[in-house]
Amino acid sequence: MAIHQEQIIINRKKRKKKHAAHGGAWKVAFADFTLAMMALFMVLWIMQVADQKERTLIVQYLKGDMNLSGPLNPFDLSHPSSIIDLDGSLSIETSVMPIAGQGKNTLSVNKRHALGEQDSAAGTGNKLNSLLPGEFETQIQLEVLAREIEEIITNEDMNANVNLQIVPQGIRILVHDNVEQFMFTRGSANVQTYFEDLLLALGKLLGQINNGLSISGHTDSLPFAGTSFTNWELSSQRALLARRILEAGGVRYKQVVQVTGMADQSPYVLDDSAAAANRRIELLVLTKEAEKSLRMMTGLQSRHSEGNSQINNKVDKAIQAAEDNIPRARYSIND
Repeated sequence: MAIHQEQIIINRKKRKKKHAAHGGAWKVAFADFTLAMMALFMVLWIMQVADQKERTLIVQYLKGDMNLSGPLNPFDLSHPSSIIDLDGSLSIETSVMPIAGQGKNTLSVNKRHALGEQDSAAGTGNKLNSLLPGEFETQIQLEVLAREIEEIITNEDMNANVNLQIVPQGIRILVHDNVEQFMFTRGSANVQTYFEDLLLALGKLLGQINNGLSISGHTDSLPFAGTSFTNWELSSQRALLARRILEAGGVRYKQVVQVTGMADQSPYVLDDSAAAANRRIELLVLTKEAEKSLRMMTGLQSRHSEGNSQINNKVDKAIQAAEDNIPRARYSIND
């Protein structure tokens, strides 16, 4: 007997997936990606257009080497370190940075070398600082250089005797006496060892830059007995000795533009002409424009003008040599 099998038909219906609601998450992700790409292109552009000095300053700022507040912060317009405030009033700051701090003579350099005595081992390494050589002209460049100078002053433990100022002409380094420490023996140009060490250390730093220097000596108003030797001679001798020590530290001979003795004609403490702070040596790190003005006042050409004239002479010689090399026709057209 045959068994009849029924064919079972199963209809499978395809389930339709429901479309998810269109959200904005992808827009946020795309915006983040676009912002990251824009930041990348900005970094690449800055690295392309910035020179080595600007890159170094950017890195120092990102690493936190530059204070986020205070007179030395170039991004804080509320504390300008310029001689002209943003409010329009003139004000000369007595000190660009705080002079508080302690330090030891960790930067030992050729002591007594300038006076002809036997020198000791200099420095503690191949390079005493990380300053890039060159000219310092802009406000931020002068501030970076002022930081290096302030570090040397702290290392030499001379904070109480030095004031730093950034002025339109450059950086003013004012080294003065106080009631505890004298730069020179009273009434003479015999330098004290700690002041000599400071000048040697500053010479090591300032010798790396291309800015010109001006050096001036000042005394108090106490007169000498007699007329053969006065404060004019004393201030001049002290300024010349300071130049000699700076050159022993590393300052180049032609880098010093001017050395002057001012006697007691320009006191630092106006209401007390006999004050110890009036006995001082002032170093001025000159900008290019200040050096040019000073050289023009004394009838000297600036080092930059001399360099330009040498370049022009070389160009003229090259043009003349090129004209001499032009082949000439053996015969003229008339022949």
